[in-house]
Amino acid sequence: MRLKRVIIPLFLIASVAPALAGPWMRVEGETFLSYSIETDLENGISDGSGFYGSLYAEHGLTKRLTVGLDAGGHEDDISKAIAFLRWPVGAADRKLRVSAEFGLGMTREDFALRPGISVGRGLELGDIPGWVSVDSRAVIIGSFDGVLETDITFGLSPSPEAKIILQLQTGIPTQSDPYAKLAPSYVRRIAPGRHIEVGLVAGVAEADDFKLKLGLWHQF
Repeated sequence: MRLKRVIIPLFLIASVAPALAGPWMRVEGETFLSYSIETDLENGISDGSGFYGSLYAEHGLTKRLTVGLDAGGHEDDISKAIAFLRWPVGAADRKLRVSAEFGLGMTREDFALRPGISVGRGLELGDIPGWVSVDSRAVIIGSFDGVLETDITFGLSPSPEAKIILQLQTGIPTQSDPYAKLAPSYVRRIAPGRHIEVGLVAGVAEADDFKLKLGLWHQF
């Protein structure tokens, strides 16, 4: 079955806190799910060839341990499925939060390890609360293949119902040139624990694609 036939129904019927990982732990017993679709505006809407679907999940196993799943793929194959653990580094009550992460799973049909580290803190822009975070991960595939990924995220919450997010997504693959993408989005609460996200993904370096992103977040 083509992946888009699974992801699209989930997106339509699925029911948030930022979906972006960052260094923050999930509250013990709390679960977060995010479903999203990215589509190539030039080709994806007309023939489905530009769809990329993703599923992201986190669960607070304990106060200091979050477990999760990061999976995604194009319309006819799954390109990654990584299960991970995240735990805080240092005191959990300081302003600058740091966490470590370790994941393992499959990417491009190969076994992969994904260690990572995240740093972030809350901030205020005038009277508007927000946050900034840097998430770095090394996706290790075999002995001589992989990619170093770093996402820099800046977010603001102008109201309890809305969030504005700007993310710079970068990668340094071992087998190709470094790339960078800019991903702005707007998140709106539609019900308690449920948000909808609308955004764009635009290539900046070694990535000339321009995609529309639609997502749903569900926290319970």
